[in-house]
Amino acid sequence: MIEITAEIKAAEARLSKINLDFLEFVQKNPACLDRSNFKLLELRDELFVLQPWPTFIHQENLNHFKTVGLKMWRLIKSIPRRVFENDFEKMSRFYEVPVSTFEYQFQGVDDEHLENLMGRGDFILSPTGLKCVEYNFSASLGGWQVPIWESLYLNTPLIARFFKEYGVKPINENLILHFLEHVVHSAPGEILKREGKLDLAVVWDGFVDGKISTQSYLNTLYKNILRQKDSNLQGRVHMCDYKNLEIVDGFIIHKGEKIHTLVELHRGFVPDEIMAVFKTGNIRLMNGPVSRVLANKLNLALLSDHETVTVFNAEEKEFIDLYVPWTRKIMPGVTSFEGKAIDLPSFILAHKERLVIKPGGSYGGKGVCVGINATEKEWEESVGTALNEKNWVVQEYVESSPGLYQAGVSGCDIHDMSWGFFLFGPRYAGLWIRVMPRAGSRGVINCHQGASVSVVFNVNEGI
Repeated sequence: MIEITAEIKAAEARLSKINLDFLEFVQKNPACLDRSNFKLLELRDELFVLQPWPTFIHQENLNHFKTVGLKMWRLIKSIPRRVFENDFEKMSRFYEVPVSTFEYQFQGVDDEHLENLMGRGDFILSPTGLKCVEYNFSASLGGWQVPIWESLYLNTPLIARFFKEYGVKPINENLILHFLEHVVHSAPGEILKREGKLDLAVVWDGFVDGKISTQSYLNTLYKNILRQKDSNLQGRVHMCDYKNLEIVDGFIIHKGEKIHTLVELHRGFVPDEIMAVFKTGNIRLMNGPVSRVLANKLNLALLSDHETVTVFNAEEKEFIDLYVPWTRKIMPGVTSFEGKAIDLPSFILAHKERLVIKPGGSYGGKGVCVGINATEKEWEESVGTALNEKNWVVQEYVESSPGLYQAGVSGCDIHDMSWGFFLFGPRYAGLWIRVMPRAGSRGVINCHQGASVSVVFNVNEGI
């Protein structure tokens, strides 16, 4: 068992004292160090690996996380209108994307559509506070399985024993339930009244029909939510690929049933013929192509650069300064850092240990270069690529508070953590945490880069 230092204790207690209780339980029960004792958490999944040890967060901290996540969500969604006045020419010049792309992305988009988008904010809890490092506006988010993972943890013997012995009673959110409630409660009243039903299609690439258990679970939840809304309201959840959909008389049809809401799990891709139906108002779309511009990491540069972007008021600027790390679009010229004028390319090359470089439109940690873990050659190459492609950002490196988790076949080690807050429309829907062993890490805490997932349990006991 690794020494539990004062720094680790402080970081764990900062979230909830239940984390310290769990480490005490581990010390009393060395079996917790052996990964083979957590067999129920072994997933047959190419991407996601579950970390055997859970994480606990106190309600007061969670409330703070919710507030920050929602405020950041609203600020980013306001960027096309407030910063660019919905002018595609201006947006094209900043994002380095053709005007035609924005014409496609904004088809049928109005304030109601933007209000009801779904996404996840990714934050690092640093020793000095919470920092937003990116925002993913997409329905095809990692983490939909959180409710299933929670049940696996609760049924793992060692974890169940800890809960019983220490009297821990988690009060978690059900992410899937929140999603279905969002679909129903955000539906326009006139549609519900006129149709008397609300059929939902969840669409993703390569779907193979026959996943009856998943569809059955979703429909059981969905029917209960519909009944709570209106005892006479009907509807069901359809799971399919775009190729399984038809367009009949201007409406989307799946297996003879009219679809009223379509959730795309294609990272914003929607065929032109579906977009044409959306533009007429005959289908609701979540999220659709507009999510790609909102998820661009260049948006954090717009928030961070007060000298250039002057549309935010004093209260918003104070919030941004607290929760967004210094971020700039990488381009030749002068900007500011800590109140001083700097030549941006020269500054990036000279201060790699303080900085991170990211492609604006990438996901899964692709192309991210963390200066403190990069060689001089890697850093120079990344800077050169960024200046050439003109759509990258540089961001001040945010150090994660340390977390102690199980590591290897047997043992434990310090991990860095990335927090993901799920937002569905105007409501917080849950969270997850990805953890990466600090030793030997390249600094990118992402499941595509080898991070594992620790389920976070919300607890009243704590601080």
